[in-house]
Amino acid sequence: MNLIIAGCEYSGTTPLAHAIAGWAQETMGGTQDVHDHFKIPHIACYWNGPAAEPFTDEELSQIMSWSPKLKEMVQRQSQNYHMPNNSTADGYILVGYHMDDAVYSAAFFGYGHEKELQGGWRWKYARHIESRFIEQAPDTVLVTVTASKEEIASRMEADPHPFSIVKKKDIESVLEEFDREFDRSIIHTKIAIDTSDTTVEQALEEFKHAIQPHLTIEDRRRILLNKAS
Repeated sequence: MNLIIAGCEYSGTTPLAHAIAGWAQETMGGTQDVHDHFKIPHIACYWNGPAAEPFTDEELSQIMSWSPKLKEMVQRQSQNYHMPNNSTADGYILVGYHMDDAVYSAAFFGYGHEKELQGGWRWKYARHIESRFIEQAPDTVLVTVTASKEEIASRMEADPHPFSIVKKKDIESVLEEFDREFDRSIIHTKIAIDTSDTTVEQALEEFKHAIQPHLTIEDRRRILLNKAS
């Protein structure tokens, strides 16, 4: 099962991604990696062990102070590094990935605009990334996670993220831009989940129902083998 899960900050992408990974591991066996390091400045990408220590506030501040050119380069290279290939595509969950990049780049980080040297508007580059995904992992499913602007604002006030990108004044425009990117996406299979009035467990149940027609032959084989064992 190969997923890209994206949505406005505070919509609940990270909790849902980890809930799906836990369900997939229980149902299919093995592991389901979650890659959730595509939202500046939270871009640390390490395997388990001492190197996996989170960035300090000083390091996060340094990343925020990078030039637009440096931010663009790091994000582009990170996306390409995490592109699955035909032999390793199964069992991938990417949070944000190219969708975050397309939505946040020009509005918040100063790159990916019309005159961007690396191909103009970032949503055009997002379609390039998706075309490669379709070649390498054609069964990829795009999951968009949304919530009402009132619910996003409530979560933002109740539990503000350190180094948050989205501010209260930005909520409506960011939600609209994620909707626009979801519509633009050329990934064949799309699932939309609204978390405005749901718990993580309820959102997981909605996902489990929606994903059933899109489980691959390999997914179903793993489920059967896991039941048998």
